[in-house]
Amino acid sequence: MRELPALSEPRFGFHNTPFGECCIAFSNDGICAISFPESRESALLDLEHRFPQVDFKQDDRRVAAYVNQIFEKGETPSLHPIGTDFQLSIWHALQRIPVGKTTTYAQIAEAIGRPKAVRAVGTAIGANPIAYLIPCHRVIRTDGGLGGFRWGLECKKAMLAYEKK
Repeated sequence: MRELPALSEPRFGFHNTPFGECCIAFSNDGICAISFPESRESALLDLEHRFPQVDFKQDDRRVAAYVNQIFEKGETPSLHPIGTDFQLSIWHALQRIPVGKTTTYAQIAEAIGRPKAVRAVGTAIGANPIAYLIPCHRVIRTDGGLGGFRWGLECKKAMLAYEKK
C-alpha cells in the first residue's frame, strides 16, 4: 500500500461545495482524501484513522482553490489515492465512468477482469478515499437501486443530479 511520503507537506481544510461542506486532504503529490462529513470532528477522526502517522496542517485557503478548480472550472487536480493494488485498480476503473452515467458493481468487476469479485469490488468502492473525483457515486446496484454511499444517499442523489446538468 502506498503512503504519504514524510516530506510531502500534508495539509487539509474545509470548504462549502454544491453537496455541503467537504474536507480535502492533500500533499505535494496531490489530493489524497475528499469527504463530505457530518461534522468537522468526524472528518478529522477519519483523517486520523486513514493516516495515523501523518501530521496534517490546516490550509483552508488552498482547499478553497481546489473547490473552485473542481466545481467552478470542472477541472480535476492531481490525485494521490492511497490503497492496495486491488483498491487502486477499482478506483482507476471508477474514473473511466463518464460524467452523467452510472454503472454497476458487477460491471466494474467485469471491467477489471474479476467478474466473480463483485463483493470485493463493493468493499473497495466503499473504501474510496477521494469522494466525487473518484466517482463511486456513479455505481449502482444491478437492479437499478442506488445502493449505499458513505456520505449518505441524499448526497449521492445530489451528485448524480449535478452531473446530469
